[in-house]
Amino acid sequence: MSLRLKMILGIGAILLPVTLVYALVALWSQATYRRDLARRQADVIAVAAERALARAMRFGETEVVQAILARIGEQEMLAGIRIVATDGRVLRSNRPEEIGQMLAQAPRVDGGREPDPTWDSQEKLVGVFRPIFNGPPCAGCHPPDRKILGFLNVLVSFPALDSHLSRRWTIVILAAVVSLLAAGALITLFFNLLLGRRLDAMSATMNRVEAGDLSVQVEEASPDELGRLGKSFNAMVERLAEAHRQLEDRHAEQIRRAQSLAALGTMAAGIAHEINNPIAGMQNCVRTLLKGTPDEARRAQYLEMLREGLERIGWTVGRLLNFAREAKPQVARIPLTPLIQRCLALLEHELAARQIAASLQLDAQVVDLLADPHQLEQVFLNILINAIEAMPNGGRLDISVRERRNPHFVQVAVTDTGAGIPPENLARIFDPFFTTKEVGKNTGLGLSVSYGIVRTHGGFIDVESAVGVGTTVRVDLPVTGG
Repeated sequence: MSLRLKMILGIGAILLPVTLVYALVALWSQATYRRDLARRQADVIAVAAERALARAMRFGETEVVQAILARIGEQEMLAGIRIVATDGRVLRSNRPEEIGQMLAQAPRVDGGREPDPTWDSQEKLVGVFRPIFNGPPCAGCHPPDRKILGFLNVLVSFPALDSHLSRRWTIVILAAVVSLLAAGALITLFFNLLLGRRLDAMSATMNRVEAGDLSVQVEEASPDELGRLGKSFNAMVERLAEAHRQLEDRHAEQIRRAQSLAALGTMAAGIAHEINNPIAGMQNCVRTLLKGTPDEARRAQYLEMLREGLERIGWTVGRLLNFAREAKPQVARIPLTPLIQRCLALLEHELAARQIAASLQLDAQVVDLLADPHQLEQVFLNILINAIEAMPNGGRLDISVRERRNPHFVQVAVTDTGAGIPPENLARIFDPFFTTKEVGKNTGLGLSVSYGIVRTHGGFIDVESAVGVGTTVRVDLPVTGG
């Protein structure tokens, strides 16, 4: 059950008993008013009748008294009018059959006050008694020691009271139902306008946070409880986002550390392989020389082999140091196009041997770069050699040189139709000594050194590859230099 429906039902449950209590109070008030009205009508009729009967009673005109009572009793609202003795016996009445009968409730006089009205719920009558006091005009017929001679009793019916209350009850019930429905509609509208949309927005935001989006915020425009709740929620999301960032940083650091350890292991294996082979040959030469050999030519050959082994070890270590140092290039203003053409010329024999068709596309005019020509030549030779070795059965090698604006760079793109690089190896191609070639065919330093040279010049190097389709290496170099 939604919160909206719960609130509507809850408020309706509160309004229903309140409305019923109000209806009962209203009906009780109406009933009291109607009874009081009937009593006041009886009092008015009693006063009027008392004045009309005063003269006839003063002169003892009994027939006139009876006629007046009969005439007054013809009123529609009047149920009866009579003169009652102090002991409750009916002396005169608009209904002659009552004369001489005793009332069930005789009127009582307490300290000269008028007797309380009598209520007959069964007959739906209210009766008032007005005392008939003994005065000088009555001295001829009544002894002077009697203070009250009797009572004028007026009975007024209220037959319309029940039907009136029934109609009022029906009206109140209908009004209560209509009020509850209207209140429910207004509460729903109020809830939707003031609370519903904000709660829906907060719920949607919570769902996005639950889905992992920690950048969302709820609106805090209102200073009410929902605004404070939104503020607290935003603070909680910010803390979660910060904790998530810290966790990601820690995880990334762990990954970088693991990758560094893996690269270090690969590098160590590559160094061991590159150095172990010449050392093994050099040890054989040394052992042979120690045994002694009369052949001077053979002795010179072994010494030359020792020199070559040492040079190879020195070359490997030197490239490794250059990669680690990222030595500052010796820059000069150079044209890039002749440098690319010279690299292709150096590899022309290899291209022809492997039956690789090469093409060079140049912009109409490419500006000169501020760079180290020897280092850039090493970069493009490494990239071209890798592309050629990826096409052992021939293929196509496309090289394009173009200028880019905003920012101002020159981009060299080398695309081959070789085997491509698997996705699991693509992220590691710039790691030192990482290679997928056979042992002894490559040191794995080519792309690592090239990456360091390009970054030293302030440029970027990017590789795209698809297995079975080919590889594209893009080198972006700034026109103004690094």
